[in-house]
Amino acid sequence: MSKSNDRYIIDNFHAESLENNPLNSPSDRDINIYLPPDYYEEDDKRYPVIYLLHGYSGNNWSWTTTSKDSKDKAFDFQVAPQKILEKLDIDRLLTFEILDDLIQKGDLKPFIYVQPDGSLQVPNIFKRKDLRGNIMTKGSFYVNSPYTGNYMDYIVNDVINYIDSNYRTIPDKNHRALIGCSMGGYGAFYLGLHHPEKYNSICALSPGNARNMEGLDWQLRIPIYIELFGEKLAAQVGDSAWNDIIDTYDLIFSHDNRLIPTIKRDEHGNIIDYNKEAFKNWAKNDLINLIEKFPDSLRKVHLQLNCESTDEFRLVEVAISLHEKLAELGIEHDYEIYSDPKAALTPHILGIGYHILPGIKFCLQRF
Repeated sequence: MSKSNDRYIIDNFHAESLENNPLNSPSDRDINIYLPPDYYEEDDKRYPVIYLLHGYSGNNWSWTTTSKDSKDKAFDFQVAPQKILEKLDIDRLLTFEILDDLIQKGDLKPFIYVQPDGSLQVPNIFKRKDLRGNIMTKGSFYVNSPYTGNYMDYIVNDVINYIDSNYRTIPDKNHRALIGCSMGGYGAFYLGLHHPEKYNSICALSPGNARNMEGLDWQLRIPIYIELFGEKLAAQVGDSAWNDIIDTYDLIFSHDNRLIPTIKRDEHGNIIDYNKEAFKNWAKNDLINLIEKFPDSLRKVHLQLNCESTDEFRLVEVAISLHEKLAELGIEHDYEIYSDPKAALTPHILGIGYHILPGIKFCLQRF
């Protein structure tokens, strides 16, 4: 166990569920833990826990609550040029100090905040780097896959058991919540659908989903990269990022019978044929299909769903379709499609970043 300070902890633990996984990804994982201000003052006091699932190409550092003065910032924006920083509202992003202040003022109930590493720990297919120069890794989508490993079991068994065994939690469903960002939003839905007995609340921020065929041709253009690199390079970055995500869907859902290499197009570039069995493997993991399969699961949790209206990954379409399916099935949920001018340079990342604290409040109000 290693600590950066008394209450912000980075532990390394062994996850049995990831042993002997097909990719040989490490089963020893770092996990980031925030303890509330009074944790060491009352030895017999126990706390609810909120788990945060990070997004694609991230890890346990991607959305963690760090100090505002930390050199290990969770956000790549910290190394952006000043002209970019002036257009961002960095102060709205959650920090260690903000949580401490809100808890000490009584605006938030004390809680333990945990972020595990949900990456596959294998490089993206283009060896693409983040703004800090680190090669970005593929994400697990937090599912059990015969091709990548049992990441759902890792989260709902290994991670929860480790935290409940080593920290003073209230170790039951009624005091445990899950917030997911992007890929983590998909994971939050997926875990909630398969294990509603584990969580009181599920908060999905701009959740991803296994795309239909039309989604394969989506051209990703991230505004902040256009500002930084220009249209041409931003297009290359966007295309490589999107193609890596699509490749990961194929890897996780249908590795032995892949979809992408079988796609055939006409002279206009329209898809005219593809491996139907492979697409069925994707469809089995589509959240809409899973909600239809397990509708009663989400009736057993408090559910929040939101997304920024101009999300550059087009996840607003995912959020709307999920909302419509939930409404059709009569599943109660808190839902919002919002527009935030301060998130304009990257509505996806900043939209999520600005909504983690509201997600925490949603969960705490239901403990």
